[in-house]
Amino acid sequence: MLLVDIFTPFLMKKLPTKGDIQEIIEMSLRPAWRVGIVYSSFYKEEIEIMLSGATKALKAVGMQESNITHYPVPGSFEIPLVGAALAKQQSVDALIGLGIIVEGETHHARLIAENVARGIMDVQTQYAIPFANEVLYMDSLELARQRLHKGEEAALSVLHLLAQLASLQS
Repeated sequence: MLLVDIFTPFLMKKLPTKGDIQEIIEMSLRPAWRVGIVYSSFYKEEIEIMLSGATKALKAVGMQESNITHYPVPGSFEIPLVGAALAKQQSVDALIGLGIIVEGETHHARLIAENVARGIMDVQTQYAIPFANEVLYMDSLELARQRLHKGEEAALSVLHLLAQLASLQS
């Protein structure tokens, strides 16, 4: 059965539900897929929650733990650089970027956040691999803490994209 056949019922609906996406992922998951998670070491406790959520979500759909690798970087600004190096050496099939940037008294944080997003998009399009951007840019750490589940969403997003890309290549 081709992945196109798998996707057709889901594409006929208006929007796929979370359950639909989960089913697509489970039906098309390839044991050899490798996902790299590049994460900022800043806001360690919060990032640990996001990292744990992403890792658990990947394992919950059947990814082998040996195919999930973690790459800590000093801050969010370095996420695209390490992601580009991993993509260039073809050591991963998809990437997840996790970080938290909190706006301060200057606009420096906004500049960092914009350039991280641009860098992640550049890696994604240059190497044609999914790179989920869950670098949270928030007004306060408290607001970021309300969104720590985004690691799980990033994991499901890259798996969904890997499945879609695989169907385009078949």
